[in-house]
Amino acid sequence: MKSGVQSRAFTLPKIHSSLLKNGLNVYAVSWPELPLVSLHLILPCGAEADPQGREGLADLSSEMLTRGTQQRSALQLAAEVDGLGALFSASSGWNGSSVYISGLSDDLERLLALLLEIYTRPAFSPEEFEQAKQRRIGQLVQQKDESQIIADERFQQILFQGTSYAHPVYGTLDSLPKLLIEEIREFHRENFLLPGSFMVFVGDLQPEKCFRWVEENFPSIIPRKTPEGVFSPPSLSGIKTRIIDRPDLTQSQIRLGHVGISHSHPDYIPFEVMNYILGGGGFSSRLMKRVRSELGYTYGINSSLEPRRYPGPFTISTFTPTDKTFPCIQEIFSVLQSFLEEGAADQEREEAVNFFTGSYPRKFETLSQIAQRIIQANLHGLGLEYLSAYPERVAGVSGEKIFRTARQIIHPQDMLAVVVGRAESFRRQFESLGPVEIVQ
Repeated sequence: MKSGVQSRAFTLPKIHSSLLKNGLNVYAVSWPELPLVSLHLILPCGAEADPQGREGLADLSSEMLTRGTQQRSALQLAAEVDGLGALFSASSGWNGSSVYISGLSDDLERLLALLLEIYTRPAFSPEEFEQAKQRRIGQLVQQKDESQIIADERFQQILFQGTSYAHPVYGTLDSLPKLLIEEIREFHRENFLLPGSFMVFVGDLQPEKCFRWVEENFPSIIPRKTPEGVFSPPSLSGIKTRIIDRPDLTQSQIRLGHVGISHSHPDYIPFEVMNYILGGGGFSSRLMKRVRSELGYTYGINSSLEPRRYPGPFTISTFTPTDKTFPCIQEIFSVLQSFLEEGAADQEREEAVNFFTGSYPRKFETLSQIAQRIIQANLHGLGLEYLSAYPERVAGVSGEKIFRTARQIIHPQDMLAVVVGRAESFRRQFESLGPVEIVQ
């Protein structure tokens, strides 16, 4: 370990696991500090399984699980949960869907029974479906003129064109009106307890008792193929700019980047450390120091890599006054190029490593945090040993590894730039970088 890096002891909570006779993997963590439990059912099928033209199907199907069961209406279900002082939700991410309920440990069996009822006996009421769909459409209508959301959505849509990542998880104004309740029922039926489904229980509980309850009450997994997303994004060659013309804006939203790496990639942890120094470390990052602190082009700028099963987007995000749009982009490229040429200073590396190792224990402070770490490790194929080995692996990232990782994964010469702003004010400047397309 390099000098200056502080060693912090971290002990992962003991995770009990069992593969039950019904085919479900169940993970349980006994955490008796508070009389609470957090229960999660995870299905390895998320928004990447949305059929083309039916974007939002997975997430809306998950939401409908909370809108009543065959035994209780939506109001009755909400009243039952409220009466227990509990919370519940269901949603889909890119690579999986979850059904969640939490409450007092004294009510553990009632909570487990509710979780079972919610998932295995949904009502899928046509009336509740229409209300949920129209509410979601209304939210998207309200958001459609927000430049920050437009920039985020268009960047991913263009970057991942032709793949399962080319749409928002929550759907679009084109796709949502077309969804039918029959499609919700079919999606749930076809993906019911897919192979790879698992459960995570954390709280004041006895793991073996939970395992027995699930084995005795949950239906069996039916062996069949798990839906896979389509992932073959168009390759970028050169710098391509897409300007979403908004003549009324006085500031431009900027998204710059390319396809990155998956969460299971062997260089993901070195990339995290590298990215902290480049643009993920707040005011200490290179991008923030140069673009905000020294030049005053923006109030905030960051770089990120979203962890997904397939390679996710590496994105640099910022906003700036219209007249600084192109100079801001130029400075971003300048920072990228100097970083790729020079690498990280020892002090920068030490600060990044200390941040990740020091903050890691705080990711296991609540029941939901512990559960989410386990869920992410499983969904992305990392294995539970990843959780305990993480601090040591971060501490072992050398300056040379940061340098090599940056040069192998970041490609400033092949990037997509999406800008939401007044096109005529800066379009000619962007043409000096490569092809420019203006869209509405």
